[in-house]
Amino acid sequence: MLKKDFLLKSVSPARRLPACLALLFLFAWSSQCWAQKSVEAAKTLSSAEIEGIIKSFTSKEAQFRRKLNEYVFRRDALVQSIGMGGQITGEYHRVSNFTFDEQGARYEKIILFPMSSFEGRVSPEDLEDLGGVNPFALEPANVNQYNFKYVGKEKIDELDLYVFDVAPKVMPDPKKTKQRLFVGRVWVDDHDLQIVKQRGKGVPETKDNKFPVVETYRELIDGHYWFPTYSYADEELIFDNGNSLHIRIKVRYTDFAMGHSKLVITEAEGTPGPAPSGTKPTPSPQPSASPQKVQPPEMVQGGLLNSKAIELPEPEYPEDAKKARAGGRVIVSVIVDETGKVISAEVEDGPIQFRRPALEAARKARFKPMLVDGQPVKVSGVLSYRFAP
Repeated sequence: MLKKDFLLKSVSPARRLPACLALLFLFAWSSQCWAQKSVEAAKTLSSAEIEGIIKSFTSKEAQFRRKLNEYVFRRDALVQSIGMGGQITGEYHRVSNFTFDEQGARYEKIILFPMSSFEGRVSPEDLEDLGGVNPFALEPANVNQYNFKYVGKEKIDELDLYVFDVAPKVMPDPKKTKQRLFVGRVWVDDHDLQIVKQRGKGVPETKDNKFPVVETYRELIDGHYWFPTYSYADEELIFDNGNSLHIRIKVRYTDFAMGHSKLVITEAEGTPGPAPSGTKPTPSPQPSASPQKVQPPEMVQGGLLNSKAIELPEPEYPEDAKKARAGGRVIVSVIVDETGKVISAEVEDGPIQFRRPALEAARKARFKPMLVDGQPVKVSGVLSYRFAP
């Protein structure tokens, strides 16, 4: 900077403009050289080396996920809707502690969950997906479905990183599958060969389902694995009907510590039941407490409950919908008490004409009582009803 000022002062005013242009040309030439050098650096890696890096960091994603099952941690999730003037018009805030059992089932204890003022509904699955992309990056089982393009190297916070663009080889058809894949960019540490940053979104999108671009940063935990610690998104989602939603997401993961619970979840007959997607015990960073010392959760999250019902009445098909040969799917959120009876039902999504019959059918469903360490608990989940002409 001192050299630049000196050069400008050492020439006459009439000659300062050419001097400035010369400096700009010098800076542009330097930038071009730097960019060319970066591209050349990218070319120094052979195809075999690039394939080796991809194979290494994708396999370490699977190792990282298994390792995460040995840790408890806290998640602070904040989802906000933003108005035209930049003001916050709605907010969903949920702070939870998480632990895992030895089978990898996750348990959640909600620490803070004030009443939501966010437009629409935010489910636990929405928080997991963070707008369509799992915060724990590429699903190892789906690696073969992606194309990886090596972009080059980048230095961030003293880290030398390989940069890859990631996109599905074939875009999933949202009419045939609910699978969501990742499209975006990942940054891989050139020493540990693990993903340390990612930026992307979920695909495919539909006319009613849009995902923001989420940027996730990781930190090295206990000197071995890079765990996600912060995710952020700030984007206006434009839907096909012309509506828009400016959404802001901030999620922090903290307090990583070794330890997991040994809760045993069974059905009433005593046979092992399917592992739920989340429950509410009190997690502890202490290693492997015995089953007798772990308090059972007040409620477990059972995900899709259709297959677990012992009585699942079919909803009535509205006559006007029959005449119009209309169809659709309705999702009903339910809470099942300790006896297997539905005590709460609320429609999450679906065509208006099918909501009431689906809700009435859900209220009549019956389930086997769910036991945790021999004690009955409430279960929350969803029932899916398909109406086809």
